[in-house]
Amino acid sequence: MSHAVKHRSSPLLFALSGLLVPVSALALLLWACDDGEVEGLTAVGDRAGEVTSPGVAVEAVAGPVNAEAGAEEGEPEEADEVEVPEVAAEVTPSGLRVSPRTLIVYAAPRYGSDMRGRIDADTPFAIYGLVEGTGCAGEGWALAGAREGDGYVCLKTATVSEAAPELLPLVPEGLVVPYLYAKPRADRKGKLLAEVPRYRSRYSLMNGREPVDYLEANRQYAFVDLRPLPGFGKIYEDADEQVVPAQDMKAEKPSEFAGRVLADVPVTEGRRAAWVVSHEALLRGEPKLKAPTLKELEFHAAIEVLPELQTGGGARWVTIPDALGPGVPGYIESGKVRWFEAGPELTGLAEGETWIDVDLQQQMLAVMVGQAPIFLTLISSGTGAKPNTSTPKGVYRIRNKLALGSMRNRPEDAQESPYHVEAVPWVQYFDGRFALHGAYWHNGFGHRKSHGCVNLAPRDARYVYSMTTPRVPAGWASSYEHAGEPGSVVRVRKGQELGEDRRTINDVELEVPLAEAVLADRRP
Repeated sequence: MSHAVKHRSSPLLFALSGLLVPVSALALLLWACDDGEVEGLTAVGDRAGEVTSPGVAVEAVAGPVNAEAGAEEGEPEEADEVEVPEVAAEVTPSGLRVSPRTLIVYAAPRYGSDMRGRIDADTPFAIYGLVEGTGCAGEGWALAGAREGDGYVCLKTATVSEAAPELLPLVPEGLVVPYLYAKPRADRKGKLLAEVPRYRSRYSLMNGREPVDYLEANRQYAFVDLRPLPGFGKIYEDADEQVVPAQDMKAEKPSEFAGRVLADVPVTEGRRAAWVVSHEALLRGEPKLKAPTLKELEFHAAIEVLPELQTGGGARWVTIPDALGPGVPGYIESGKVRWFEAGPELTGLAEGETWIDVDLQQQMLAVMVGQAPIFLTLISSGTGAKPNTSTPKGVYRIRNKLALGSMRNRPEDAQESPYHVEAVPWVQYFDGRFALHGAYWHNGFGHRKSHGCVNLAPRDARYVYSMTTPRVPAGWASSYEHAGEPGSVVRVRKGQELGEDRRTINDVELEVPLAEAVLADRRP
């Protein structure tokens, strides 16, 4: 049986190599802070606009998307009011286009101006009227978004599209990530157990042609299909129709964990939202290690705990109300649980502003509106075990967002800590190479596991991505913050310990040698 992941084109290539373009202060560093410890298939074809909240103990419901739309030139001012806060009336595009080449969205209708985003080849996108500009032949320049500041795109290579644009990345139905992911099998030291050849196509493999290359060790690969090939066993096929035998590949199993949308599952007054983060979570009737075990809680079980810790009986204890029956509490060692504890009030926010609060101590993330959380979940931050692998404390803004991005070790870490992960979904860079992103290669959320980034389970990464700015319009592969749409605030703290407020630093030009910074938005 074939496990196909249907994609219109091959955005994976662009996520891996990019486009030769002028680079502004918001250029994305590909040397990213991904997790080097990899454990373990699945890829989520919801249509555009159907982002759902992850949900805990309840069925998923539609999650809001922070998508603002302005008025198209010539539209009457008395547009229908929309009751959802900060979302204006929808503006109808003047047309739909698609290009065989990757397109850059610019801040002004001229090449060389700041980047606003990227549209990958063969991906439909909307335009909102033609404008005067320079250096663009054919149909000329068009507004790439409905709002002022969304940018301009040159239509030189574009043609009319019959298909409507969709929010990226596309995710096949029934899965939680965009691709099937697998890596060559290796021993604990990273040495390959067998060479894995890659062939130009199924027909090349069947006809005995030589492979085009061999897969690398310590690298996660993205595929669109896993199918049996008579006489050759199962094969993986990538977006370029290249194939590899599956027998020496280890399939990844993305986590099904999901955080808690508080509108769906409110926290009981006087308690804290929490999760079990141990595979040996023993519940006792008394806060004593010698007390008998009455129950064992599942890994990543969602619970509620009292805010006060108890000390004694050989450990520190968390109290779980009604754990052993109505009115009968249970006790569990505090190190086996993570709970949300509010940080200091964050100043400098607009009324009702949505922002992200990351607590390294509890390994938790909150989506905040004003000073109140609306969503809570577990994360995996940097281990700090090696230089430059700690997640930096501070207050930042999201610089840019990518539907998919490739991440790898820095050149200086190639020997000691090599890794390369393809098609990382829902990436949000907030400080240099540090980002929030989905992680499909482990299920250790609630524990430090990354090279510095904030790892989220796929469902959570998708939801958080939908809640933040800069907005990524349907059809766009990436989007950059700008004065008209600053990126959402991201605060990284350790308990009540705060870092430097760097919300304005993202506007400063970065002096990054191209020899050391491979940009995800580059492609010849």
